[in-house]
Amino acid sequence: MGQVGRCGRAVGVIILLVFMLWTAGVKAAEVPNFPSELSIGQSRCVLNGFGVRKKFIVDVYYGALYLTEKSSNPQTIIQADEAKGIVMHFVYKKVEAPKLVETWKEGFEKTAPNLGSDLKSRVEKFMGYFTEPVKKGEEIRLLYEPGLGTHVVIKGQEKGVVPGADFMQALWGIFLGDNPASESLKKGMLGQS
Repeated sequence: MGQVGRCGRAVGVIILLVFMLWTAGVKAAEVPNFPSELSIGQSRCVLNGFGVRKKFIVDVYYGALYLTEKSSNPQTIIQADEAKGIVMHFVYKKVEAPKLVETWKEGFEKTAPNLGSDLKSRVEKFMGYFTEPVKKGEEIRLLYEPGLGTHVVIKGQEKGVVPGADFMQALWGIFLGDNPASESLKKGMLGQS
């Protein structure tokens, strides 16, 4: 009985190790390879950091932050009227358009609860760009160009440009503000994880 018990435990340990190695491999395969640089208008931005946005225990997307020069100060990044970008690379099988809009709406309500009518109309314009689902492997790019606004690129297609540094600050606040959508994503984007 002792031999059988030891063999059973050994088989269990082997199965557990194989499972752990397999899941680690699957996890690593999903992490996108973000480019080290990104051009936004006439500016060259460098990868500042990236992290994962989870909903409960499920990875939804990896978000990367691009800046003209690296920084770990979220308020400085949000307030700076200079080229910057956020790339959201989705790893969840599919996020429906209404869920994307609902998530953006919640983010703006947390970041900028007292939107004036002008900013509110630009937020609504932004949310109007999200009309179809985003699937695993697809990206949303939010690229701020000073003097022009935030380019919204969904699945490789530019949907439009939302003008205003105030809009950009509210949008960046969703990711980097005091009450972000995800604390771990914020830390990753700031290069702190």
